[in-house]
Amino acid sequence: MTDEQAILARLDRLGELMFARDPAVVDELWSEAGFSLYGSEAGEHASTRDDVARLFASLHALPFRIRWRWKQPAITIAGDVAWLSSEGEIEFTHADRVECQPYRLVAIFQKIAGAWKWRLYSGSEPAPTRE
Repeated sequence: MTDEQAILARLDRLGELMFARDPAVVDELWSEAGFSLYGSEAGEHASTRDDVARLFASLHALPFRIRWRWKQPAITIAGDVAWLSSEGEIEFTHADRVECQPYRLVAIFQKIAGAWKWRLYSGSEPAPTRE
């Protein structure tokens, strides 16, 4: 597996765990080397393991499931640091319908002990174009 494929696998795993409401999403994101998450909603910030766990517990308690659909993620690697940027959609799956809206991600990974670890997740929902 190439480094790019390993990073994309981490991105896919995050989406799978999120949609499954699996608490292992915390382990997927957390790194003892440090991690910060900035979500698209006000107040969605986490920089400790407990903060990450609380944030995802609240997201998993919502009356819908969440996943992301990415369009051609771009990855740049420089030594043991990589950054990813992608546009796509955030998908909200309710019992009777699915809603989608635009979403963007910028993420930083660091290769630690041979594995790419999340260091930053920064998601955003682009505002409509102003005229």
